[in-house]
Amino acid sequence: MDGVMAAVRRSICSSYDVESLDDGSLLIHTGKYFDDGDELHIVLVRKDDGYDLTDEGHTLMWLSYEEYNFTPLRTEILEGIIKQNDVRLENGRIHVPVGDPDQTGAALQSLEQAIIQVADLRRLSRPNVASTFMEDLRAAFLDSPFGDRCEFGKKVKSGENILEPDIYVDDERPVLIFGVNNSERAKETMINLLYARNGDQRYRTIVVIDDDAEISSKDRKRLINTADRPIEGLDDVQQVTSDFVSARLLAPSLCDLHLRAKGQPSAECEPGDVCCL
Repeated sequence: MDGVMAAVRRSICSSYDVESLDDGSLLIHTGKYFDDGDELHIVLVRKDDGYDLTDEGHTLMWLSYEEYNFTPLRTEILEGIIKQNDVRLENGRIHVPVGDPDQTGAALQSLEQAIIQVADLRRLSRPNVASTFMEDLRAAFLDSPFGDRCEFGKKVKSGENILEPDIYVDDERPVLIFGVNNSERAKETMINLLYARNGDQRYRTIVVIDDDAEISSKDRKRLINTADRPIEGLDDVQQVTSDFVSARLLAPSLCDLHLRAKGQPSAECEPGDVCCL
């Protein structure tokens, strides 16, 4: 193994160090670190057909400590990083074959760059990039039991106004879902909610508010009070929405209370309706 170590040392940057491990593999110290201070984990291991330079799954494991969720968008970015750096991703391991220890230098450069770029995906997590909240929201509904009833980016009419929900759930009484991740979106959603409430199409509305969004307490309160069902954060969004969508019947006493509050019977409140929700 001394000969292999010498060959590796010749092919890599002189500032790097090589450490022999008990299992015969070589741990390469690059002097580069993740944000939390952990050094990049790169090991050269012997294979039947040569050698393999690998992170042994450490990079994706490091991301998992941050409760990182690979949405379709993030997965696409990850695959692009792997392809761009000419490395491989298999069973959670980022690695690159090395035919001969003398070739370690070029392979190490590719693997090191790939690891750093994958680790930087952490910066795509909330609240660092607000747009991923919307991607996470769409992903949550695509994976939900009623995902086949969802339409994304659909424009719907309410009276003379056009509403633009992020998600439209087809139902006897359609559900319009709005994601709010900043103050501008909060104002746009508020207008949509008012149009939906005052129109004659009898939509139901859900507003999902990003926990980390910079929204004034006044705007947040307005959204919560105006939406038929406000949800703060994505943790329970599937279950809460599923319960809301599947709700059909009101107890007669609740319906009576609703009618009395209006002062008179309303066409909005019919047997089996969900107008009180």
